[in-house]
Amino acid sequence: MYWTISVAVSALAAYGLTELLWLNLLLLPLILTSKKDLPNLLILLAVSSLSFGYFKNYIAANTPIQTDETIIRSLQWTDSVKIDGGKVKGFAKDTDGIPYYVLYSIESEEEKKRLLEIPLAGVRVSMRGTLELPEPPAHEFSFDMASYLRMNGAAYLLRATQMTVHGKVDRPWTRLSERRTAVNNHIKNTFPISLQTEAEALLIGDRSGMDAELSSEYRKLGITHLFAISGLHVGLLTVMLRITAKRLRIRIETIDAILLFLLPCYALLAGGAPSVWRAVTVTMLLLVSATGKLRLKMDDALALSAIGFIVIKPYVLFQPGFQLSYLAAFSLLYSASYLRKQQSVLAISASVTAITQIALAPILLVHFYELSLSSFLVNLLYVPLYSVVILPSNIVLLFVSLLSQRAAAPLFFIYEPFRKCVAFITSWLADLPWQVWTAGKPETLWLIAMVMGTACAFLVIERWNRKLLGLVIVLIPAILFQVKPYLDPTTYVSFLDVGQGDSMVIELGYRKGVYVIDTGGSVSIGPPNWKTPEKQFEVGRQIVVPYLKGRGISKIDKLIISHAHDDHMEGAEELLQELRVKQVHVPVGSLEEENMVPLLREAKQRKILVKSMLAGDGWKTGRAEFTYVSPFDEKYLHNDSSLVLLMKNDYGYLLFTGDLEMEGEQKIIRKYGKTELTPLILKVGHHGSKTSTTEAFLNMLQPDFAVISVGRNNRYGHPHDEVVDRLNTRNVKVFSTAEHGTVTLQMDGDTLIPTITR
Repeated sequence: MYWTISVAVSALAAYGLTELLWLNLLLLPLILTSKKDLPNLLILLAVSSLSFGYFKNYIAANTPIQTDETIIRSLQWTDSVKIDGGKVKGFAKDTDGIPYYVLYSIESEEEKKRLLEIPLAGVRVSMRGTLELPEPPAHEFSFDMASYLRMNGAAYLLRATQMTVHGKVDRPWTRLSERRTAVNNHIKNTFPISLQTEAEALLIGDRSGMDAELSSEYRKLGITHLFAISGLHVGLLTVMLRITAKRLRIRIETIDAILLFLLPCYALLAGGAPSVWRAVTVTMLLLVSATGKLRLKMDDALALSAIGFIVIKPYVLFQPGFQLSYLAAFSLLYSASYLRKQQSVLAISASVTAITQIALAPILLVHFYELSLSSFLVNLLYVPLYSVVILPSNIVLLFVSLLSQRAAAPLFFIYEPFRKCVAFITSWLADLPWQVWTAGKPETLWLIAMVMGTACAFLVIERWNRKLLGLVIVLIPAILFQVKPYLDPTTYVSFLDVGQGDSMVIELGYRKGVYVIDTGGSVSIGPPNWKTPEKQFEVGRQIVVPYLKGRGISKIDKLIISHAHDDHMEGAEELLQELRVKQVHVPVGSLEEENMVPLLREAKQRKILVKSMLAGDGWKTGRAEFTYVSPFDEKYLHNDSSLVLLMKNDYGYLLFTGDLEMEGEQKIIRKYGKTELTPLILKVGHHGSKTSTTEAFLNMLQPDFAVISVGRNNRYGHPHDEVVDRLNTRNVKVFSTAEHGTVTLQMDGDTLIPTITR
């Protein structure tokens, strides 16, 4: 176990601060108190040094460099490949086993039809294209493609312009991949539609079929782990095979030998997630130990499994699945003596749920920024339900349907209504309020405090059975972390990198108010066709919401929609679904626009007040004042009817202009031309279009800073050179989300500190 900690610390030190190696000295009191001798300590320090050197060399050998090289590669698709709209994408390996993430643009609908007829997993292809480094994330809380590639052993993205299919490579893993595809196709062709997503997740580890609504429900209830293949599945299958062998009077040694062969095959069939390999490797080590050929305790088997994972794929240490899977297993393993003291099945179940939820809480906050408060009670019901009914039912349904679809029909007839009833109850539970604690992403020191608090709480409960004291120790860092934003006097104004669109977040000092201006979105061109992806990218759910949750924001006081264009409001519906919004402000006359329909429907369902606003309307929160300075009349004119918000605080003024153009700017000049607005931060209108930010408008405003919210390489040519020149000639400090990523302005009194993502 100590070796595992040392190897993990060395990997973290190699990827981050070398000073983290000193954490290994914390193992000294553990070794001395557990009666380990000096040679063990020396071996541990040697393991730490050697593994640190190994990881440093691994990083150096796998660090990508900038390249636009055109290459031709012979690659073999892995089973991650899929055809999504007009693209083929997934990981593929070259002849040396080096993985690349490949994006190939399909040239025609006929080519797509041909490719759909070929199970691409395991197919050898020739690719011509360019090697690229992945785009940086929109902000620190959004999806990071570079990290995703590293977690899967890849460094480059290969953007292919030509693909030639050569045929399948006949290898053992390829045949297993074909079996996995065959099982997936069987599920799609045989199982009722309502049962397919569940069967794919539980039987072959494919959760791609989960829609956003279902995923959100499971996340709110804290039961997402039930849709991941883990020790529960492996243990159940192992027990089932052993019981079957015993009934058939097959020697247990024989079935164990068969299991040693079948378990790795099952891990590959199930998609090879860390939780699967953890369960499989530990089970295999224990089976070998049961033969007497290898003496191994459960904790040592788990530790060896983790070390093997980290050494083979060092970056796996940063995968949420790896961290959650092993931490849950270790927490239960080292709580075994406490669990043995429980007198009933209910007490054991409750203790298991409490131990895992508390142990995993800091890691869940790091990756997902929130915790389900209802997970403790919900897991008491759902873990037995999945263990005893749902998982075994899916296994039985698969095997029976493989043997005879006619025999499976009555089973589906019985199981499907039951499963729909469970789904209804799940949706009802997920709709209950106040279930999620959105704390935000803890920084390193806060994470250490939470982990140490959790460890101390477990020690107090284990040694002295002081449950109340243990709970207090766990809650102290959590409560302090929760109140931290309310003690911070700094105002934060963030201009999110949402591509070709707008989205700004205002957080007042002491968290007195949180306001979101626009939510980004994408402009659709024409109706859906064969190039349209199955799942459209959702700016609100995948960029705006993660930023808010990462900052620990669960409630928005005002959502301001500058005007009814998709690139400013398409994500609004998703924002209302994920967070609590008190009010929505829209420009007067815009409620009749077709784009507003989804927002209004969602607001009505959630009983959120929607208000139409005009110039002169506003509000005051603490020392900050907010005033709308446009539009001036009820006739809706799209861009020139943008809600223009003027914010005044101790620093000065901030003007958020939406897509206001020349005519709208002229109206503001006529109304407020003599108003003193210094110092001023300007959100440049209409993404830097030459029809906005006119000479006259800049002469009136005299801004010190300007931020342009614009997409990289956008087809409109924004920002236009004329606008940039106008700003530069006035010595305005300009930030662009296309160039700098998310831009955050920190204001404390008259001090302004800008920070950027890249």
